[in-house]
Amino acid sequence: MILKEYWVPLIKQPKSAIRLAIDKTSGSILFVLIALFGITLFLEQAMNQDTGDSMSVLTILILFIIIGPIIGAISWFLSSLCTYGTTRLFKGTATFKETYKATAWATIPYTTKLALFIPMLLIFREENFTTETPDIDSSFFLLLLFFIALTISLIMSIYYFVAYSKIIGEINKIGSWKGFVSIILVPVIFILLLLVLALILN
Repeated sequence: MILKEYWVPLIKQPKSAIRLAIDKTSGSILFVLIALFGITLFLEQAMNQDTGDSMSVLTILILFIIIGPIIGAISWFLSSLCTYGTTRLFKGTATFKETYKATAWATIPYTTKLALFIPMLLIFREENFTTETPDIDSSFFLLLLFFIALTISLIMSIYYFVAYSKIIGEINKIGSWKGFVSIILVPVIFILLLLVLALILN
């Protein structure tokens, strides 16, 4: 399977693996990559926002299967579009088609978090999603495990941006640092505009 063939190389050596991966990208592979990315993103946000305080874990799990792929598709398209536009500032050479395929493959380091989240769901259960964590708080071992899991999750998030930067830099022949600027410039500007707007309204 193509996904299995390129999953580990795109984590270990994203620059050297991405061009071969792009050449073998089909519609079905895009769908799987985007859906898994969205599911992972939804699950992490549900954990970070303590969604379990307002709904059951079963509801959260049902929603991440249904809504996750939609969120993934929206995030992937917007990220591809913004990144493609920004790389033009650095005279990037990749087409939009190459950019959206590369953006989908670049989600692999982030989606690999599912391998972490599944054990977390089995061990910490509903306390993954709630403000109150009595079982975790009452056990040093569980508390240590939870801290380690969160640390690994953070490292994987950081590495996602590292790999994404390298991939965008490679396909556009602009270098990793310019690739990094290309993927964060529009989101940073958007956040700054929101902050300015909030200050004006207040």
